[in-house]
Amino acid sequence: MTSQSVISIKNLDHYFGHGSLRKQVLCNINLEINAGEIILMTGPSGSGKTTLLTLVGGLRSTQSGSLRVLGRELCGATAQQLVQARRRNGYIFQAHNLHGSLTALQNVKMALELHKHLGLKKIQARSAQMLEQVGLGNHLHYYPDKLSGGQKQRVA
Repeated sequence: MTSQSVISIKNLDHYFGHGSLRKQVLCNINLEINAGEIILMTGPSGSGKTTLLTLVGGLRSTQSGSLRVLGRELCGATAQQLVQARRRNGYIFQAHNLHGSLTALQNVKMALELHKHLGLKKIQARSAQMLEQVGLGNHLHYYPDKLSGGQKQRVA
């Protein structure tokens, strides 16, 4: 049984700025990540870790090379294609980015409300189910300031 590549990066370069201010931040990145693998990325501040993650996540346009995520080429993708790619990805940010005025359940519901095909009852049930799956079923109505850092990340 072979592993399926979920992220495939070939000869990826990325630049910030234009003209005399143009600076290369990624140079000839080549990487394959297979289903089920856990990858740790380390490096000094400014080495391009976050830039690479934003490219893989479809949060920024890829400039050159090849970047395939879940079978979709993101290099040269249109804005709409990047939106479609982002809908297939999940993110857990180091800074949890939760709304402090909303409960854990309300924070999760807010994200699901982007899916127009889901009704309100289904959103409510699915949100609670998701929190239960990450061990927060008894914290549905807690506000972020009452949750630990790990709990906040699981809500996110």
